[in-house]
Amino acid sequence: MKRPLLVALLTIATGVGGCGTVSDEKHDPTIAEAILQLTRAVDETLRTSDVQGGRRGERRPWPCDLEGHHAVSYSYDVDSTNPEAVVKRALAYWTARGVRVVDDSSGRSIHPSVTLAGELFELGIYAFPERGQVWIAGNTVCLAGEVPEGWRDVR
Repeated sequence: MKRPLLVALLTIATGVGGCGTVSDEKHDPTIAEAILQLTRAVDETLRTSDVQGGRRGERRPWPCDLEGHHAVSYSYDVDSTNPEAVVKRALAYWTARGVRVVDDSSGRSIHPSVTLAGELFELGIYAFPERGQVWIAGNTVCLAGEVPEGWRDVR
């Protein structure tokens, strides 16, 4: 008599456990997710680089011709004592994290740069040694969804 009760309890426990499984269905990414990924990438690049002084940030719309879709750009012009090193450090940092390299011109003598691609954004780091500056700029891909409150002025 104890055995049927044990079997019943195991059956119930297995059934309940199955309710919490994750679906294999993928959702379509939204512009809010892309903006979050982009801002994290730009901000992380700033944190891991030798940048100094006043940061002049800019947020702008990015071309997107699909009805109900949006794209934005996010960038900073920053001062650096070694702009070339910022580009090389950013390249090493992001490739170690699996971000795809689109263009590696980090060894170029005039205006070294690198362009990287995340899942929902593209990121460029451009050195201007003659000015002692670096431009860290990115844009999202064109996506549907609600633009986050703090970004609505950019649309």
